[in-house]
Amino acid sequence: MTNDGDGPGDGSGPDDGGGGAGILIRWGPRLLFLVGAIVLTAQAARGVPQSELHWTLAFFALCSIIFIWRQLAQGNEMDAADSPPGLLIGAGAVLCAAGVTMLVVYLTHAHRNWLALIGAVVLLLGLGCFLAWRRAPQPSTWAVRLLIGAGTVLCTAGVTMLVLYWAGVAWDGLSLIGSVMLLLGLGCLVELWRQKSGKALLVPGAILLGIVGVTLVVVFFLLRGAQDGLPVGPLVALGVAVFVFLPLALNVLSERGLRALSTLQSGGGGGGGTVRLIGLAGVAFLILPAGYAVWLAYHDWVMSAILVGSVLLLLLAIVSNTHADVALVLAGLCVLAAAPPEHPALAQAGTKVLVAVGDSYMSGEGASSYFEGTDDIRGDHCRRAPSAYAVRIADQDERFDGIQFIACSGARTFHVIAHSDDGLAHPQEGVLDTQIDQLKKMGSSIHPALVIISIGGNDAGFATLGGACIAPGPCDTQRSLFEGNLDSVKDAVKATYVSLKKALPAGVPIVAVPYPQPIANADKCSGVALTKAERDFVRKFVADLNVKIDEATQEAQGIVYLREMEDTLADHHLQLCDRRKKEAGVNFVGLKSVSGPPAQRFNPANWLHNSLHPNERGHEAMLATFQDWLKENPKLLERAPASQKPGSSLPAPTRGAVAKPKPQCPLAVIDHTQSKCQLALSNWEVQQVTNRWLLLLTVLLCLLVAWAASIAIIGWLR
Repeated sequence: MTNDGDGPGDGSGPDDGGGGAGILIRWGPRLLFLVGAIVLTAQAARGVPQSELHWTLAFFALCSIIFIWRQLAQGNEMDAADSPPGLLIGAGAVLCAAGVTMLVVYLTHAHRNWLALIGAVVLLLGLGCFLAWRRAPQPSTWAVRLLIGAGTVLCTAGVTMLVLYWAGVAWDGLSLIGSVMLLLGLGCLVELWRQKSGKALLVPGAILLGIVGVTLVVVFFLLRGAQDGLPVGPLVALGVAVFVFLPLALNVLSERGLRALSTLQSGGGGGGGTVRLIGLAGVAFLILPAGYAVWLAYHDWVMSAILVGSVLLLLLAIVSNTHADVALVLAGLCVLAAAPPEHPALAQAGTKVLVAVGDSYMSGEGASSYFEGTDDIRGDHCRRAPSAYAVRIADQDERFDGIQFIACSGARTFHVIAHSDDGLAHPQEGVLDTQIDQLKKMGSSIHPALVIISIGGNDAGFATLGGACIAPGPCDTQRSLFEGNLDSVKDAVKATYVSLKKALPAGVPIVAVPYPQPIANADKCSGVALTKAERDFVRKFVADLNVKIDEATQEAQGIVYLREMEDTLADHHLQLCDRRKKEAGVNFVGLKSVSGPPAQRFNPANWLHNSLHPNERGHEAMLATFQDWLKENPKLLERAPASQKPGSSLPAPTRGAVAKPKPQCPLAVIDHTQSKCQLALSNWEVQQVTNRWLLLLTVLLCLLVAWAASIAIIGWLR
């Protein structure tokens, strides 16, 4: 690093030795980092189990530490004395090793055409470097040119892959590989950019930061005035500004700040002491948010603590110019999108079968793993879990010799009811028939001993309510959008019960399972981002929904209501606000990826599906409650049907003959006003965010101060 603040240095740098040893010391860590990134990306694209991915992450971490240490030791500058043969040999080795690694992974693990193609191209580029070595001139700027070439090649390849992906090319992993190559390429180009003179850093950095600021202001006012949902254009502009322009601006301005501190330190007259004091001040300031993260973790705000800690690490990584920011982003992305383990599909047959029908509270969503083929966004995403209490009952109770597990996450009444009983009924995406139509097609091939059903929550908009309450703003002010819908939910649930009775042999007992109360009635609640008024609203909403389900069972006649399930989480002290969030039987905000291709596993929109659902502990409590209830009702399973002929002579179900006020949001029926309701709620959520502009501005200022503190610390350590 120079001491005049104007240029990248005189190339004197640390003495790496000569010949092959110098080449290996300079370019070996970069090669190792690239190989680690390739291996990690290939494993993540395959969707390997978490245990295997953890070993890959450990390998990538080791590669990154070696490379980061080398970057810090050499001052991040290219040695102008590097000879072209050495540089070309290093580049050839990097590219050939990367290509061979890809081909080996392709042949031994991941049989993906894109991996073979990319590996072959990279290998050819490496061989081209060796060929050029034989004919190369001897300019002193080959190190810079090599970095430009590497960055350009990686960025071009990454952009090309992303364009092909967006154009509809169905290559598995194309989007992931393209994104990673673009990230690595930008890292190379930014590293080179930071070696320019002071003016070439300050002016572009200030312009980029100004663009980010203007974009934030414009998007803010566009969102405040939005009436038709979130506009796509401004959101794309916001994403580019925050995730592309802002990191670039922070990188180049960080280098300018480090140069200024270096000049001050080498200028004499107590400059070194001043830099030391600035560095200590930076450490003192960063201790505050670090301590805040520890405090958050202690008070059960673990995800918030992780977010604060990650932001601090990322700021330090950006300032350090060691590619640590690239490593952090890549590792974090792969961890969040790790493919969850899958279990072999159930064998669904027997003469005394338990039939499980309904939605996610029956299918077991909220668990850490699901049955194979039931967690695929582009296909079946019913998320049936082996830990679901219905599966456990069928496995442990000797009165059952099998299970027909057709419950599906996201199911609404028109996904369950037979199409012949409701012309608007239709199956869920990725499923061929409605749940009752599936039962009807099985006919006499199954012999149900008991049917349990959980339905109505999605019709009532419980998931939408959960999202509204997690968003900023008091969701209890929107209660009219949900509470007015409950009468129509009761009618739809009743019609579904009648349709189920028609499809089953006469005499088969049907048990309606209500929704467990997820939140304890506590005045204080740590770790759950809901006010007391919001928690009371959610509790009342669940209680009112269960009342309507109970009324539907009475009107449908012949349906048994399992009332004890309402308080199962409370009885086992597993409610949110009753104990630490990580020990509760319900996930508040559960980050969990999905199975399937990388394009869906790496999509953040698919990471929150486990939120506000019972986890394995919750289903264990529901299992215990159901087992106790069966023991208290032993005659229920003795009601064996006289024949396997469905009770099709029953009257057709209706949605209620008594006129009721039309709800503001008729979520229980297929109606165009549903989209209007969702739009109104989305607009309300956006307004709640934009109304907190002062808080957003405060957070932004804190980030800027933390960035300045990071510059002070890195400048002092250099």
